This record gives sequence, structure tokens and C-alpha cells, in this order.
Amino acid sequence: MSRMPLWVPTAAVRLLTLVSLAALALPATGWAGKHRIEGLVVDRNGQPLPRAVVSLTPGNVLLVTDREGRFLIDYLREGDGKRTRLTKKSQYTIEVFKVGFHTFTHDISYKRGPYEVDAVTMVEETIDITDLPENLDPQLYSRPTQSSGATYEGQ
Repeated sequence: MSRMPLWVPTAAVRLLTLVSLAALALPATGWAGKHRIEGLVVDRNGQPLPRAVVSLTPGNVLLVTDREGRFLIDYLREGDGKRTRLTKKSQYTIEVFKVGFHTFTHDISYKRGPYEVDAVTMVEETIDITDLPENLDPQLYSRPTQSSGATYEGQ
């Protein structure tokens, strides 16, 4: 009985290694089910927004976009947490949230198969500053303010 050295891979091991490497090279959408909702989240300049939170209701799905701002939803969650596939001919609401941006909400009518959401463009939040008509110059007010609370110094 001849023994094969441990360091020489058999044909089955080589085939399995090649299949594994090929699977890593495929995009994520290639492994998703037939029924899926996918899209891209970008800022006003068209740059992808990674780590934006995407939720799908009804369906209890909450996920985060990848480095390229992409998301893919190919399942729903039941009340007990089990996964189930997307329901055909259903109405869903997609909500996208990222700190520093306005929340984006979009209703979709999902029929079946792959559904590509138009690119979601997030708009930065801005602070509106308005000038008050009153003159708040401290030199105009002769009476200083007084505190009615207790002071804790020396007590």
C-alpha cells in the first residue's frame, strides 16, 4: 500500500480550491436569489455613501450599504426572526438613513424577480441661521441679570 505525502494535494482538493476561488471572484448579486431588491446610495456629487442604513418595511429588514454604497435585499424577516423570500406583487417602503443627511423614503411596487431601485441621492442636512431683528449688544442693557438659585460657593 503506497501512501501519498500530505503536502501533495489530490485532484479533488485542487478542484475544490479552484471552485472556492472562483466563488470569491463572483459579485454578490450573482449568488442572490431570483427575488431581490437592490440599489445604490450616493451623495449629491454622485459619490457612493458607505454605511448608510437601509430598511425595508414591511419585512423587518435592516442593513448597511457596502463600501460602494450598494445594498441588496433578497429576504424578509418574519415576526419570530426567520427568513422568508420577498412576497410577489407587494408594496414596500425603502428608507435610507445616514447621519448628516436627510432621511430618504421611497415606496416601491415589487412584482417579482430582480428589482433595481433608482440611485438614491442623499442630501446633506443644513442649519438655517436667521438674524434676529433685536439688537443684543450688552452695552445697551444697564441692569445685569440676577440668579435666583443658590450658590454653592462657601456653603
